[in-house]
Amino acid sequence: MKQYLKLLMVREAKEVLGRGGSNLWLLTLVLVATFTSIAFSEGSMAYLEDKMADPFTNWVSINKDTVSNNKFNDFREQLLKPEMADSFDYRDVLMDQYLGLNIQGPNNGRIEYLSIRFFEHLQTPIVNTILEERNIADGCYVDSTLLIDKTMGFIVTIDALKRLGYNSDSVPAYINYLSPVNEEHAHDLNMDSLGLVPTDSTKKYLPVALPVLAVVRKLPNNVSMVSANFFYEQYHYNDVTNPFAVTSHVSDYLHHLIYWVNDEVGQDKFTQFVKQQAPKDIEVSVYDESKRYLYMKSWKSGKILTIDVGGEHQGIEVFKAVDKAINSHWNEFHVQRVFDFDTYEMPSPRSDYLSVEFRSLKHIREFESFANKKGISLEMEKVHSMENFHAVTVMAGILSAAMVIFSIVCIIMFMVNMLQSYFQKVKRNLGTFKAFGMNSSELIKVYIIILVAIVSTGVILALLITWGIQWLLPVMGIEKEGFNYLLLWNPTTYIATAVIFVSTIFTVIFVMTRLLSQTPGDLIYDRN
Repeated sequence: MKQYLKLLMVREAKEVLGRGGSNLWLLTLVLVATFTSIAFSEGSMAYLEDKMADPFTNWVSINKDTVSNNKFNDFREQLLKPEMADSFDYRDVLMDQYLGLNIQGPNNGRIEYLSIRFFEHLQTPIVNTILEERNIADGCYVDSTLLIDKTMGFIVTIDALKRLGYNSDSVPAYINYLSPVNEEHAHDLNMDSLGLVPTDSTKKYLPVALPVLAVVRKLPNNVSMVSANFFYEQYHYNDVTNPFAVTSHVSDYLHHLIYWVNDEVGQDKFTQFVKQQAPKDIEVSVYDESKRYLYMKSWKSGKILTIDVGGEHQGIEVFKAVDKAINSHWNEFHVQRVFDFDTYEMPSPRSDYLSVEFRSLKHIREFESFANKKGISLEMEKVHSMENFHAVTVMAGILSAAMVIFSIVCIIMFMVNMLQSYFQKVKRNLGTFKAFGMNSSELIKVYIIILVAIVSTGVILALLITWGIQWLLPVMGIEKEGFNYLLLWNPTTYIATAVIFVSTIFTVIFVMTRLLSQTPGDLIYDRN
């Protein structure tokens, strides 16, 4: 009997497959549609989840200029209460500033006016999210311990660097902010050695190297850079305290030689070179002061070294000669001159924005109503966009489940029709088998094995085809912000596959039990 059942299984499998394996290919096509639907649904969900977790989606920015100072401050005080954060599901409230600065590209090249947002603190959830691995470009980021509130550094977008003339092979450790200098003062103070950049007949600019903390793909509100509020505070005070007011600090700039030195160059090599450039009768010392200048640390590995050329009493020509030699020997990617800024502890002169970062968007409409009652108007387009993201996420989850259920129902209906059609062809033979003593359970087992084998083959082929499509899409440039439209390998796929096999077994048992319930005579003589 076992040998007979094996022969029956082989012969009947060919019949179930259909002519040329048509039933297998049709089943595979249905499974490809099923897995593609699941993969597309999961890919869409992954993209939506990413957007929902995106700091630029969950971030509301309120411009102070749109309301009175009293209303603005009162609203901020309300938002700082813990119970308010719990009620509206936000996790951070910041006072931010906005500024535009002239930034220069490599080798005294292109000058761009870039927008900068200054955060009240750098150790905040939104900055942590900005510096997540998915948003970091080319692996350029500073150690989180260096994200101090007194940093002079910037987090820069890759697009801003491209506009300045940098590329992925030349990401700088520092970028040059151009500090304006009156040309008459520049001439009187003998400042040409600082590498002043002329722009027109009345102004020159001092290129001030400021550290790049990280390079990212995007930043909130489409700004080009973000930094700590500390820079903004120093920048906005008068010429005596402002470290970028060159005319007040020119003596310090001229007599202090401070350099960031790439680790590829190293302190020993740099020291040896500097000593060769100085006059023989002048003692030269080089000191590692990286810890002192922690606020000037960049993402790229290196040290900040100071040069003592026989003391400050030396003539300016000695300092100019050493600096010129260093600039001629090394480019800015290996050695970069920086300055010892005289910084001060001072309160921020003003705040331009109030930023609120939400954990989720469930209560964004209630937050808008609360703000309106306080006389604060939010950007409705932003609120609606955030609300829509939340609604689409819920709908995408429902559609994903619906597509999986619909696909499995289609597969079950296909197998039912296939079995019924096949049964009409072979029921006389099956009646003969039963007449010779073969019971229905043995026949059902045979068909379970046949159908499970066919479904297994179809599932494997469908998974390979869908996986191939998923792999090809990015190669063809068909993707959304780095996200593939298809995401095949996910829990839903595994669950759906298991359900398909379980459904196959139960479908075969149900259909064949009903069809084989007839007597051998009814089957042989086709009596209904």
